[in-house]
Amino acid sequence: MDMTELVRLLRNGLRIAIRLVNGFVLLSAFGLTNFGGAAQQPGRTSSSNVVQTQSGTVRGVVEGGLRAFRGIPYAAPPVGKLRWRPPSPALYWTGTRDAKEFGNVCPQIIRGQIVGDEDCLVLNIFESAPHMGYKRPVMVFFHGGGNRRGSTHQAPFDLPKLTSHDVIVVTAEYRLGALGFLANAELSAEGEGSSGNYALMDQIAALRWVQESIAAFGGDPQHVMVFGQSAGAYDVQAILVSPAARGLFSSAAIESGAIPLAQLPNLTTRESLNAPFVELVGCGASADTLGCLRSLPVDTILTSQGNFPFGPTLEHLIIPVDPFAELKKHGSPVPLLIGSTREESTGITDDASVLLDANGYASAIHGEFDLFGAGVADQVIALYPVSNYDNATYALIAVDSDYQVTCEVRNVALAAAGSQRKPVWRYLFVHRFENDAGLALQRAFHTAELFFVFGNLQDINANPYIPSASELEFSAQLMGYWSRFAAAGDPNGAGAVEWPRYSPQAEQLLQLDETPVSLNGYHVSACKYLSTLPQP
Repeated sequence: MDMTELVRLLRNGLRIAIRLVNGFVLLSAFGLTNFGGAAQQPGRTSSSNVVQTQSGTVRGVVEGGLRAFRGIPYAAPPVGKLRWRPPSPALYWTGTRDAKEFGNVCPQIIRGQIVGDEDCLVLNIFESAPHMGYKRPVMVFFHGGGNRRGSTHQAPFDLPKLTSHDVIVVTAEYRLGALGFLANAELSAEGEGSSGNYALMDQIAALRWVQESIAAFGGDPQHVMVFGQSAGAYDVQAILVSPAARGLFSSAAIESGAIPLAQLPNLTTRESLNAPFVELVGCGASADTLGCLRSLPVDTILTSQGNFPFGPTLEHLIIPVDPFAELKKHGSPVPLLIGSTREESTGITDDASVLLDANGYASAIHGEFDLFGAGVADQVIALYPVSNYDNATYALIAVDSDYQVTCEVRNVALAAAGSQRKPVWRYLFVHRFENDAGLALQRAFHTAELFFVFGNLQDINANPYIPSASELEFSAQLMGYWSRFAAAGDPNGAGAVEWPRYSPQAEQLLQLDETPVSLNGYHVSACKYLSTLPQP
């Protein structure tokens, strides 16, 4: 870095911990006291669509009664020498940045096509219009997609009506796949004994940006809820125990995803698992392994990552402790809302349109569970008899939904809950879409609750949908629960059906449908048994 660049950084008010590594400056992103700082104080100008942030001025747009600010950089593009490094502060821009359109999605493969750009560390802010002049709770959402795909552009979070419940909604892009999670011994040597978890670092950087800039948009940095679904939920559980994220949020929600005990490998194991990737892309024999990796075309990285196990890793900077064990030992550091959908597997592995008979069901269960020992499949069938379901297909869906997601969600809820701990609120979403036969067949599929939580029911899985009046009311109920939780750490109030606090003794949860119902446990005996088996 030359002196001109250093002077520019200092002029922008960045207080950075720096040290020279291999001849250039490494930014200590998690020790910043003014992440992305600017000389001016953030705030609104005379135009309600123009806001001064820490990094520069942005101009948003009003759409559908919402004010949207899209594509705002929360960190510098992680390209070149910044690839596989902690996110650096966003570069300050002059003039007014147009924030009407989404920024880039992070590189990924969708239906066989490579899409996205590494210059993708941006977030989007949605608020009700007009601005009411007081601080509102903030809800920061991280999308799912297996930590390999997905973006903020997709419905239902592309234009969230959730903001009508007096909250500000923030969505953020983060690095995916190998770009987000590569662990490597040379990267670790360069990175203070740590590598991998770059995607989590991105998410934490987005949360820090919210802390420092959201007040300019009318948000309350003291009331920030972080929530995620599927892989996003997995990441939120990790963030809950991360010292790098401490103090950046006041409540959290984990939706349809959970990290079991001892699920995450340590850094040494992850480095070993990822080592063949370095060989595959042609950098294993290079005299400058990191230089080789950082000069690779993005297409090479994406087409080579295949089935490599890229994901969160136990290492001392971001996830120093097992997320499940830490929650079991100390509970959640903030109030926790957690739950799943009843037919999770219809959005993951099972197709409800494929009808099975009892023999087909038994065959499927044996194929899935016989490797765990004699009698295991028979016990599973006894716990989920076909007679308890509309047909054998839904019996299989019940098994897979519980085994893949719901029982793990239950285990995390049990681990975190306790009378002397921060409260835990658990749900089971069971609603079936009413005006589409194909959706109704899939029932409460993986991701189904998101359309109701975000209040965006006009586009379900890229297909137009006309919600019923009762579904619109149900969506309003869920937006009320989630927004009250963001504001106070408690979903109850406003005359809604009472949501009981979860406890290991009663296991009370709220079944979410047009008429919410309190349940004393759900599939408890089955989950106790499935939880003794190796994790899927």
